[in-house]
Amino acid sequence: MRRRRLALTGITGVAVAAIGAGALSAPAVAGPPATQRGAAVHAEGHRHGAHGTLSVRRARALDDKSFVLTFSDPLSAQIREFVDGNAEYLTEYLHVDGGSAAGDDAALDGAALSGVAGTRVYTVDGDRASLRVVLGSGATLRDATYRVWLDGDGLSLSDDLLIKGADGEEFRGEQSATERLRGTSADADPAQIAAARATDRRSVRLTFDDPVLDGMPAGRYDGDGITVEGDGSTASPTYVQRLDGTDSRAWELVFADDLPRHASITIEGDAHGLRTSAGTLGDDDVLSTTVRGRGHERRSPRVTSVDVAGDGESIAITFDRKISTFTHDDGVEELAETALGTGGSTLDRDVLLDGVSLDGDVVGGGRHDLDQNLEQVAAYVPDLRTIVVKVEGGEALQPRSRGSVTIEPGTLTDLAGVSNTRLRASFRVPRAAKPSSSYDASAEDFLAVDDDASVSFQRNAFEFTDPEGGDFSVRPENVENRLVEDTADAIVVENKYVEATFVPGYGGRMLSLIYKPTGNDLLYTNPVGTPYGFTSTPVGRPGNSPFYHNWLMVWGGVFPTITEAEHGKYWFLPWDYDIEESDDAIAITMTRTDDLNYADRPSKYRYGATGLETSVTYTVDKTSPAVDMSVSIHNPNDVAKQFEYWTCTTLAPGASSHEGSPTMEIVSPVSVIQRESWYPWIDDVEEPANPATPGDNYKVLDQLKKMVNWDRDGIVYGQGLADNPQGNWWGVINQENGEGVVRIGENDKTPGMKFWEWGYENSFDTNIYDNGHSARPYIELWAGRSNKFFQPATIAAGDTIAWTETYQPTMDLANVTNANGDGAAQVAFSGSGDDVTVRGDVFSTRIGEELTVRLVDDASGDVLAERSFVASAEESADLSAEASAGETVRLELVDGTGEVLLTAVASQG
Repeated sequence: MRRRRLALTGITGVAVAAIGAGALSAPAVAGPPATQRGAAVHAEGHRHGAHGTLSVRRARALDDKSFVLTFSDPLSAQIREFVDGNAEYLTEYLHVDGGSAAGDDAALDGAALSGVAGTRVYTVDGDRASLRVVLGSGATLRDATYRVWLDGDGLSLSDDLLIKGADGEEFRGEQSATERLRGTSADADPAQIAAARATDRRSVRLTFDDPVLDGMPAGRYDGDGITVEGDGSTASPTYVQRLDGTDSRAWELVFADDLPRHASITIEGDAHGLRTSAGTLGDDDVLSTTVRGRGHERRSPRVTSVDVAGDGESIAITFDRKISTFTHDDGVEELAETALGTGGSTLDRDVLLDGVSLDGDVVGGGRHDLDQNLEQVAAYVPDLRTIVVKVEGGEALQPRSRGSVTIEPGTLTDLAGVSNTRLRASFRVPRAAKPSSSYDASAEDFLAVDDDASVSFQRNAFEFTDPEGGDFSVRPENVENRLVEDTADAIVVENKYVEATFVPGYGGRMLSLIYKPTGNDLLYTNPVGTPYGFTSTPVGRPGNSPFYHNWLMVWGGVFPTITEAEHGKYWFLPWDYDIEESDDAIAITMTRTDDLNYADRPSKYRYGATGLETSVTYTVDKTSPAVDMSVSIHNPNDVAKQFEYWTCTTLAPGASSHEGSPTMEIVSPVSVIQRESWYPWIDDVEEPANPATPGDNYKVLDQLKKMVNWDRDGIVYGQGLADNPQGNWWGVINQENGEGVVRIGENDKTPGMKFWEWGYENSFDTNIYDNGHSARPYIELWAGRSNKFFQPATIAAGDTIAWTETYQPTMDLANVTNANGDGAAQVAFSGSGDDVTVRGDVFSTRIGEELTVRLVDDASGDVLAERSFVASAEESADLSAEASAGETVRLELVDGTGEVLLTAVASQG
């Protein structure tokens, strides 16, 4: 055994030093690059991407309020997304010179365009090499010659400001060469409709004279600011979408009924302030024009392609248009979509098979109907044009075989309410693809640690208010639009199954937990951090932020929060740590004494510097795919102390570290939740648990299990964990691929369970480069010593409280009935009356061991079904049996000695 001590003490070290760096004060405004025309010609040698160099190729005025910069190469997706998320960003580094001192262009004096209030930079739809610059109210172009250039003000245009080409082309240094811009006196025009033409009887192509930069709605539409009138009727569209590649000039509007023969379309400025380079429509402005043509009758939706994944485990059905609903025997499912086009709905097997049938060759099974070869969650909808059907794990389609998909009439309805006729399409299974991960099931077990690793984190540059004086708050005026990259010391521990990354210097956290058999993370790591949640009170006064330090910035992972609610005091501060190694396990113990008492904290944070000593030990065993997190809190004082402890988790299994799936679903033993009073929207989503007293905010947990049903951000608390005999676990499953993560705890000691989500649309449509907008695609579940935030726990003088929680993967499960450190299992019933079937699925963490699973009648002890299997890292073991109405069935997982490792109990009905 080797033992090492590596300490970070006090408010110093990697985390704070890195966070404080990079927020540089702005130097004096520079003039244009000091080059004569000959030098500019020299720069021209690099203007076509030669030697990987990026440059500004041309500047062209569009009207007296806007011009386009065209670069030598297409710009990278990152800088284009950055500009889309933060239209003010590049104005800080973009300069225009040549204005007349007495003219409307006097502000174009060589200073950064950020000095012209309201100036914005936009990407150009359909032209990845160009950016559109729209001047604010303080500057207008005239028929004159100007000079335009980029100046990093001491920062590299490419390395620091991220202005790069799509293939890695970079600017050389801090300034670009100047480019000539010939202005124009042509007036910029407010939004005007150029044409409206019916493309069929339920859709209109709407075209504007000039690019509409902002203000048009997107996605499903329930407003009344856009109307079509004619023949005595008025209707609003049900869906609005921009047509790509039209320079933001054309939109498609879809209606639920046939358009009138003689129709006009109207857009009200008070509902939709359309923005062009001339500005924004006023509240009294109205745009109107005649709809030309009537178009043909709208066709039914059609299948355009059916594609089978290389592993033979999924079938993607693509349609010629977006599908709005899926009709089945028990009702109609409205398919979810964000404004920017992310789907996320899922369809259970019985629902899918009401309208869709498939046949094909399963490996080892020959050609047959695939009804029984589909997963329990049999399909998901990544976008409204696509339904992906999932073949059950271990039952892939035969490579190079053929099959077909049939969709019954009326199953699908498009955005205009038009249903499909009977559709049939064939597919061909490709040659078997190579595994996507490097995992080798036959490899020997091993254990390794790298204590000299590092991780990087991009974030907005900012400064602390007064770090020397112990004020680690961040004020919005001290946050910049540009990004910096922090590097923090890390410890990486891996075995055959997992690779876990720990960062003691940033809140004592486990940042990432990669499951090697899939290559996906169980946790979410934010790719770009942005401060938010600021106080509006002055320095020296108690803050009014939701957070202890009057701000927050999400990084992610699993971490302890002490000794206050929310994210506690130490989420970004360093913890001391030890590393202890043996042949069988590596343990990292992180410690922190609560000695912080920030003077300007919000008044609701009231426990003070408690002196409590918290120890968190993360342990990775040689043969396990799990990580244990053992928490110990000691009170060295001679009096009892009030405090709060919560473990915060950002969960997004089945995806890369920076991504999450909209199909994510919370799995837990909780059936009742209590909503926080600030989120009344939840009343419209969940039914009251106590109908006689609906004001108590207790709800039946149903719809909010699924991420797509979180209409906006919110907090709820799970109830009854401590008293539930199957209550020591909770987690999240990605229904795209059946990959999940569960936390195993001792919930008599951590009875609190807090749910937080940003909201479905916010999570997937927020631009990660939008300064101050922190919503991201993960599910945040918390385990607390208290039942709710701001409800204290008490620890007696000299006492120690300790427990262990474990984070582990699940595979090939659609839900969980019970879980412990040996695995997770689901027991589910189907059918009714005299035709009831019970099925059990179990995924065990004892990978490679010979185990037995059986289904047992809980009342009689009779074994209904039993099978032996070798626990797999990639799929669950399943079995099924006939059952009776109302029967209670117990699944048992048993090892080779007969010891019962896990039970899961469920009742029919």
